[in-house]
Amino acid sequence: MSKQNTNARTVPFYRQVADTIKARIIDGQYAVGECIPASSKLEKVFNVSNITMRKSLALLKEEGWVTTQRGKGTVVIRATEDDVIDIKQSGHFTDWLNWASGKTQNVDQTVLSIEDDRGSVHVRRLLNISEDDNLWCMRRLRSKNGEPISYHVSYGRPDSKQLIVKDDFEGTGSFIEMLQRKFPRKIIRIEQHVEAAVADIDIARMLHIEFGDPIFFMEHLYVDENEDVIAVTHLFMRADRYRYSTSIDLE
Repeated sequence: MSKQNTNARTVPFYRQVADTIKARIIDGQYAVGECIPASSKLEKVFNVSNITMRKSLALLKEEGWVTTQRGKGTVVIRATEDDVIDIKQSGHFTDWLNWASGKTQNVDQTVLSIEDDRGSVHVRRLLNISEDDNLWCMRRLRSKNGEPISYHVSYGRPDSKQLIVKDDFEGTGSFIEMLQRKFPRKIIRIEQHVEAAVADIDIARMLHIEFGDPIFFMEHLYVDENEDVIAVTHLFMRADRYRYSTSIDLE
């Protein structure tokens, strides 16, 4: 049995091994249709027991990454390029919108709820909400091939609550398109903040991942022509389902 690093986050070691193999698949080290190394070899590579290795492979099978073929071994079956969503920052709004809406990625969206909410102190300050008022809050879940990939929580001022209609967001309806179409003042800018985070119990349950698994946390601030923040969206995105890319002009 291997000795685990006491500084490592408290994730079962079989899960850490499975996530490492999954990362190699995503990276192209193990291609679709090819076999990953034999279990006995992987046990030596990761310095784990046969029991741990079997649990890791069982998890990869359950998540649809590999399958066992008689006389061949454990074969990669997931087309990773179809599973990873590119967050493209090219300077073009259309590129960003296609990612944000999932229009070109076959992403399904479900509105979970639209309701009044107190919101956090941080969000209330951004939206300049008085202590006597509630925010409105909309929660959405996005999935690809039936598997949750991101959870979106949007907040807005009470005077814009009448703009929020559930039907506008089913399928690939995007939040910014709705604001551009319905908000009385022009939306001139989206401020985006991204950071690495780990899933808490609530997010892990929502995204069908483990507590402590890596995620991208992204905050969008929607700014109108008066330089007021009129809405905020918090996005919790599975780190194994998104890839951040950008284009930087040097001239």
